[in-house]
Amino acid sequence: MASKPTTLGEVLSKGFASRQDRNTVAWLWRTLQRLLGFGLLVCIFALSVWWLLGSSGSKNTQVLILLSALVIIWWFVVRRVRTGKQHFLLANDRQGFLRGLRLDEKTAVFDGSNIYHLGHDNGLDAKPLGEIANLLRSQGYRIVCFFDANIFHTLSEHGAFPSSQRHSLILLAQIFGLKEDEVYVVPGGVQADKYILEALKHMPISFAVTNDKYRDYASKYPTVMKDHLWRNGVVISDGETKLLQHRV
Repeated sequence: MASKPTTLGEVLSKGFASRQDRNTVAWLWRTLQRLLGFGLLVCIFALSVWWLLGSSGSKNTQVLILLSALVIIWWFVVRRVRTGKQHFLLANDRQGFLRGLRLDEKTAVFDGSNIYHLGHDNGLDAKPLGEIANLLRSQGYRIVCFFDANIFHTLSEHGAFPSSQRHSLILLAQIFGLKEDEVYVVPGGVQADKYILEALKHMPISFAVTNDKYRDYASKYPTVMKDHLWRNGVVISDGETKLLQHRV
């Protein structure tokens, strides 16, 4: 009897693989693609070596350059194919910490950009997010904070750091009082909303920290939004930050 998954990485890998392999025709087509790709690589390599052995002088250099370019192209293609077969939560996790999140641990999933804008609008910038994260961390919650891709540009515009400073997850963690393995910046061109809801969907003991109700996603994530406990809003009154509806 197969054991139940204990980490987010396990449940996403198993679930994603099972969905991908339901269609036998699709599985056969992917297998054929792998075989054709490998065969093409072998043929290119063999032809290049044969040409190299039969050539001399400047032609050798040209063949070496061609061979190197083909290998590099093949490597990037293989990496893209492998990434495309991963669940998007894992594929875009630059820190790699989501894979090891335990399903039996309490997890607070932050909408980082949403809470930051609340703080900025009240003259507190990054402070409220850091305070709430520290509070929940002290109560035994694991913190996962998703940011939209433009968070660096926004922070720079608001004077959080010089525009010439290099963008990094370490910088983001320092500004918000987070740990490096609590920060996740989603790729450009997509919103963090989907990433937040997908994480909540697979984490049994979790809730979102956000003032966004994600109404556009209600039909796609009905099990996540089945009651009012799935999200806790944040208010700032007289400079004090409060997490609403929170029960330890």
